[in-house]
Amino acid sequence: MTRYVTKAEQKWDEARVRGVNMPSCTLWDGGHDVVTRLFRLPKGCQLPRHKHAVWVQIFIVSGKMHVDLGDRTLEAGDFYFVEPEDTHIETALEDTELFIVRYANDPQGARITPSDAPG
Repeated sequence: MTRYVTKAEQKWDEARVRGVNMPSCTLWDGGHDVVTRLFRLPKGCQLPRHKHAVWVQIFIVSGKMHVDLGDRTLEAGDFYFVEPEDTHIETALEDTELFIVRYANDPQGARITPSDAPG
């Protein structure tokens, strides 16, 4: 069945990703082995060095960020695909919104926990 999520229906929560608090909105976590989320990283936010056991796709909706893997600065409209086991650090150079699609069964995942949980 086709699923639609309008802007008005998006539910934003505070998430803790790799020890960093940020707003997150799950758009799809309903099967097909895929999870789709939006994340908002405030300027200066850095996701520390990490890797994923499976692929992750990232589209920059707005803002600008730096990815140390390949020493790349990316901005709104840019996309990158992280291969399994590629270690990287991501830093928001501006307030940045990301659209992320990843394999649902990543044992390392984005490590999302409620924001009040310890890192």
